[in-house]
Amino acid sequence: MATETQPILNTPLLASHEQLGAKLVPFAGWRMPLDYGSILGESRAVRSGAGVFDVSHMARFLFRGPDVAAQLDHALGGSILDQPVGKARYTMILQEDGGILDDLITYRTAADEIFMVVNASNRHRDWDLLMERLPAVECADLTEDGGGILALQGPDSKRILAELSGVSDFCPEFLDLGELPSEWGDLFIARTGYTGEHGYEIFVSAEQIVPVWSKLLALGAAPVGLGARDVLRLEAALPLYGHEIHETITPFDVNLRFAIKGWKTRTFIGGDALRAIKDVERELIGFTATQRVPREGYPVFCDGAEVGVICSGVFSATLEHPIATALVKKGCEGSFTVDFRGKQLPVERTATPFVPHRSRA
Repeated sequence: MATETQPILNTPLLASHEQLGAKLVPFAGWRMPLDYGSILGESRAVRSGAGVFDVSHMARFLFRGPDVAAQLDHALGGSILDQPVGKARYTMILQEDGGILDDLITYRTAADEIFMVVNASNRHRDWDLLMERLPAVECADLTEDGGGILALQGPDSKRILAELSGVSDFCPEFLDLGELPSEWGDLFIARTGYTGEHGYEIFVSAEQIVPVWSKLLALGAAPVGLGARDVLRLEAALPLYGHEIHETITPFDVNLRFAIKGWKTRTFIGGDALRAIKDVERELIGFTATQRVPREGYPVFCDGAEVGVICSGVFSATLEHPIATALVKKGCEGSFTVDFRGKQLPVERTATPFVPHRSRA
């Protein structure tokens, strides 16, 4: 949270959000749009067409040097040495004991240059930690350079970017990086996102962010706030720091082993602890409910015995009923219930993601 010595920050699109009638709320030290009138409506707009999110609060770091990939390979949980130029990769910062300090995306923009986006709430801690782990690498925190990130998501996102740029053949594969021309200069884009839909993150300069945002809206993208972003990411069963992942959880507990590429043989911080794990005792599972939304922190029971806790819960705009994730003892079989502040209500275990991913389509 912002303090007297750390005032709340605004993205360069504050005036645009106000003009669109956004409900603005403090979030991770920033004033951000929660919604523009309807969280469920914005969620459905992304699933059926396209929506654009201002995610300029996310922290942006740049690392350069001839040994940058090797240094990051040791500092992070996932392999970086084999990350191709022109590709993004999802990975994590781990503690020595294997607990998750943060999840993030690295973007290999050149052989000696890697761009990184981390969670806004962990910006300063991640920066300080990476400075300790990367003493021989040139590092820059670009978060407050006046630019930002626009996330264009949904089945119409490629059409909208093609109309904006005049180019139709770009980023053919999920996690591809590219540049697109625009009347405001070239735009750095990544075929990534946080909704499970086909989409792109557009990294814009201080001069580009307002006109590019306005053009995306003019081309048919709906403005979407943080409320719908949380609904969409949970429908896609994508983790959120502080909910599905945090320092007392390892990647193995929450189906994120894939993000620790090469963990069996690489030397990296947290690697010894992960290799020492013989049996994973917890697992992340999905629930659906028919009455009320299971909320974070609510206890989970199986056949009357407490077995875990709800991590996240929302009303799904796509499925039109409550959904939730929970961290529970592995191997539980039986009837599940959730304690809704003293009242036990049934929930049904279900496969995740709740809504099929279309990001690779």
